[in-house]
Amino acid sequence: MGSNSLEINPIAGALGAEIHGLDLADPLDDVTFQQIHQALLDYSVVFFRDQKITPEQQLAFAKHWGDIHFHPHIPGLEGTPEVFEIVKKEDDIHTLGGEWHTDQMFTPTPVRATMLYAKQVPPQGGDTLFANAYLAYETLSDGMKNMLAGLRTVNTYNMKKKRAAAMKVNDINEEASEVEHPLIRTHSETGRKALYLSYKGITTRIAGMTDAESEPILGYLRQHMTRPEFTCRFQWQEGSLGVWDNRCVQHLAVNDYNGYRRVMHRITINGEATS
Repeated sequence: MGSNSLEINPIAGALGAEIHGLDLADPLDDVTFQQIHQALLDYSVVFFRDQKITPEQQLAFAKHWGDIHFHPHIPGLEGTPEVFEIVKKEDDIHTLGGEWHTDQMFTPTPVRATMLYAKQVPPQGGDTLFANAYLAYETLSDGMKNMLAGLRTVNTYNMKKKRAAAMKVNDINEEASEVEHPLIRTHSETGRKALYLSYKGITTRIAGMTDAESEPILGYLRQHMTRPEFTCRFQWQEGSLGVWDNRCVQHLAVNDYNGYRRVMHRITINGEATS
């Protein structure tokens, strides 16, 4: 399908757009993908409605962005291990991704992009919130920007403390490791600067500072980044697919649908060292 058939509609002032006129079950030509890729760079998260795709077709679409990242703790589907299934059952209390974060920040080379496909959704609830980390940085005062310049954060992921309800988790006894990333990240494609941090369980402190010294700064930045005017909210429907850029976006899965089942298929794309 040619790129001139695509319709790109922003869904909020801060970020996010829906792309219409594309069947992801069909092979994707390079010209059309380049338009999708540019839309992701422009809007940071893009969505497609009414898709009927297999894990193999989702994987084929994901490979246009690069090599696939395998989650270090959660196994993939049989036959397509690059795709892993996120299931929240009717009686599950906790949800994966229920705090503001950017994916795989606890690794030395965090994932570039995340792709999520809705297989089964509750009749209401189960939305995902997204926050624009570019705007969060750009609206800081010059004094704050100067203070933060050059700071790095310490990030970890302790499986012993995680509650991955309804999911099979590998290496749950693995000790947590620590990695550092710049608090202000420069996007490798757009060149724009963005705040880069996650919730306290992942981004634990500023390198060279104690937890107590770090928290007033990190706590303020977390609150600032998720101001309503920096966010968009996406209501999933069966067949919806979203792709977001972890280099400039935080997200949160809203846990407001107890008693209902939600099933999503996720793929993540390999990233690069942060700068």
